Amino acid sequence: MHAHIPQGQRPDGHPPQYVCFCRRPQIPDCNARHAPRGRSAMLDVASSSCELPLASLCEGAHQRKHETGRPQVLVLYETEPVSLAAAAPRREAEGAADVIPVLVCCLERIGHADLLHALACGFDVIHLQACPGSAGRAHQLQQVELARVLGGLGRILLFEDAGTLAQRLQAGIFPFPSVAPGVLAVGSRRDTVRASAAALLPAKTGIIALPEQAPYGAVSLDESCCTHCSSCVWVCPSDALSLTENGGALSFVESLCFQCGLCVSICPQRALHMEPGMDLTASAVLPQLLTGEEGRGEGSSTEPGHAGLPPILPAG
Repeated sequence: MHAHIPQGQRPDGHPPQYVCFCRRPQIPDCNARHAPRGRSAMLDVASSSCELPLASLCEGAHQRKHETGRPQVLVLYETEPVSLAAAAPRREAEGAADVIPVLVCCLERIGHADLLHALACGFDVIHLQACPGSAGRAHQLQQVELARVLGGLGRILLFEDAGTLAQRLQAGIFPFPSVAPGVLAVGSRRDTVRASAAALLPAKTGIIALPEQAPYGAVSLDESCCTHCSSCVWVCPSDALSLTENGGALSFVESLCFQCGLCVSICPQRALHMEPGMDLTASAVLPQLLTGEEGRGEGSSTEPGHAGLPPILPAG
């Protein structure tokens, strides 16, 4: 993944700032149809990479908010929907926000990690243009839903037509607290997601229920079926599963598991089951014995996750 933000661009004017996901050396030749569709969301969060294409924009937003106290609004689009300079509220107006329009060469490459990092590190609202194709739209909705559950509820808005965007840009917003971008950009993109979610959600948040097929979660064990064959350990690509020193029990680190399902599929006794979710407590990064007990341990609160959330605000 490659990000390019040309120097000398005005954050609130035209031409807009530009983020390129292509690996083409000549930025002027960049075109969305040339952009590689890239890896799936599962592989993205399984990677050790910590590339964050919006990091420079986050740094600018965090600094402006610290200096002026004004809300920061990020508009990500692939096709310019409206004269953003005309639609943005005047800075002199009371409560006016800084609107940062950014042209993106391939919108479907914007993942939940990028959205969460941007919200935690300076931007108060993100207006995201809906992907034109049905396949790209489905992937985008999945990423937006995941970001909403992990702390972006009400702060990521999809738009399709120029009128909707212009109306939303005129609405007043209040600034949220933000964290210095470098503090959360640690480890892999997966680590950044966990750190950003912890910064966005209430401090008491424990376990968050996530939608099915989310690349975060736990594995439960039915001890009555387990024969200790160790097949799940050998096939685990992230080392989330391991054997204890005496080899008599399974050890599991939730923060390493990206719910690939290989352990479930290879288990001859069907003793393992996946549970999508994210544990933001310290125990998630420590090895835990799989004992077959219900739940993920005492003392951790469970947030309702996406089950109790309103639907995503539709485009347009």
